[in-house]
Amino acid sequence: MDFIKEQGELAWGSRLRRLSDTISSQAAAVYQRYGLDFDPKCFPLFRLLSEQGPLAVTDVASNLGVSHPAVIQVARELERRGLVVSEKSTRDARVRLLDLSDEGREKLPEFQRIWQLIREVNEGLIRSQKHNILWAAEELETALSTQNYLSRFTDHLKTRQQEAVEILDFQPAFAPDFKRLNVEWISKYFVLEAQDIEQLDHPEEILHQGGHILLARLDGEIVGTAGLEKDPGEASFALIKMAVSERVRGKQVGRKLGLAAIEWARQAGAKFLWLESNTSLTPALTLYQSLGFYKVNSTPTPFTRANIKMQLDL
Repeated sequence: MDFIKEQGELAWGSRLRRLSDTISSQAAAVYQRYGLDFDPKCFPLFRLLSEQGPLAVTDVASNLGVSHPAVIQVARELERRGLVVSEKSTRDARVRLLDLSDEGREKLPEFQRIWQLIREVNEGLIRSQKHNILWAAEELETALSTQNYLSRFTDHLKTRQQEAVEILDFQPAFAPDFKRLNVEWISKYFVLEAQDIEQLDHPEEILHQGGHILLARLDGEIVGTAGLEKDPGEASFALIKMAVSERVRGKQVGRKLGLAAIEWARQAGAKFLWLESNTSLTPALTLYQSLGFYKVNSTPTPFTRANIKMQLDL
């Protein structure tokens, strides 16, 4: 049984590392065959110095795409084997330069002959495979330089979280949830106003006037709401009474609700969607901006807490 192989995509990094270790150990045998005490992991640095040395550690790290400590570790190994020296720069005493030692230069022609043979063997090995591993490695390196692994993981997690959220259309049975969630957040930051009470006690009026109410359900519980109030005589809606339970903040409920509300308004033929909020509600404003809303001039409003108006063109 090959446990790492059985893990498939989950352990592809470990499998590549194991393959690298296998290649290195077998390549080490080649050097030993020719009487050279050399660790293949030192090849990139030794080869770079043979072509471009002397170089500062920072320059080596930049050329090889590795960390400063990693360069120092390999350099010490090559120094121990007598192939590399480290000296202070004559131009800047704070900078240490790495270069081949006299012994390293003396043995360089022998290394070069072995490297040519290794290149030929590698070319044959790669050509004999169905997939070119060098091309695949280049594609992966490009992909990860464009978007790093943590960012990819975060995006994937958000997508999975959104998939877990179910968007429902309003039903009378959801009226208590619509009121509960909005009272919860408004009371925490502000004071319930007359217009709040009217909308929360009579949500059906929003529907009767051509609007809509959406609810978000997660793990069988209603955890978010969003209303769309029709503007009389206008091809637009106001996004109102958007609320998400604090217990599920960070689980993409608000984004899923916002996207669903935007799509509903678009399907209803709206030319734009607008909302009112308060500048102290930073997380909410950040969400709205990420959905495409932008700040516009405020208009008369029944809500004393509203000090910013935003709009999304559809």
